[in-house]
Amino acid sequence: MSPSVRAMPSLRLCLLLAAALPAVAGADTLALWNPTGTINSSTPLAPTSVASGVTAAGNLTLGPALSDPGPFANAFVGNGWPAGALDTTAYLSFSTTGTITYQSVVFSLYNNFDGTGAWELRSSVDGFASALASGTFSTIAGGGQLISADVSALGTRTGTVEFRLYTDGNAGTTNPLQRGIRGTAGGGSGLAVDGIVAATPPVITTTTPVPTLSPLLLATLAAALAAAGALLRRHRRA
Repeated sequence: MSPSVRAMPSLRLCLLLAAALPAVAGADTLALWNPTGTINSSTPLAPTSVASGVTAAGNLTLGPALSDPGPFANAFVGNGWPAGALDTTAYLSFSTTGTITYQSVVFSLYNNFDGTGAWELRSSVDGFASALASGTFSTIAGGGQLISADVSALGTRTGTVEFRLYTDGNAGTTNPLQRGIRGTAGGGSGLAVDGIVAATPPVITTTTPVPTLSPLLLATLAAALAAAGALLRRHRRA
């Protein structure tokens, strides 16, 4: 038998195993909140898009310490962010539901005048006790400052994960306690949760075919067995 013929069963096995493995894919935008248009921020902002496989995405809302500063074109903005230490009641809240491998949260942090401060992202996984990601900002006017927060430490989660975005140490020349998310119509990116929706690998079943014997072959085998038995008995008597 040639080597190529002998290799065929191994090749078929490799193909079956490859088909059983989940596909390797890059991160997708699982949910997007895009405040394009004049937004009254006292009204929660529904997600603009939700990817297939994501069960649900919650509205973008202001935390209890924040208030609506009035109409903002192409932005979702809260007023009342702390100038000093982080206030755990001042945040933007949003959530996703599904079996998801989380990778990042991307957003354009915005005010209509530049200002400085720090941001922090927490999640319901640990009861909002610690930061998943954090950083500082300084150029948030115009299209906002594009920030990508690495949340891969969450790994794969099943169910609802709520995120809360905080800012603190806010300073600036014009209303530094006013911060929010800039929409695409204003030159920003909105706010997005990126990751991978878990896929169920295909189930592969294999069966071993059972050979079927023709009546003639069965009769031949029976006769051969009978002859062998008779020969064995004669040999024993001898």
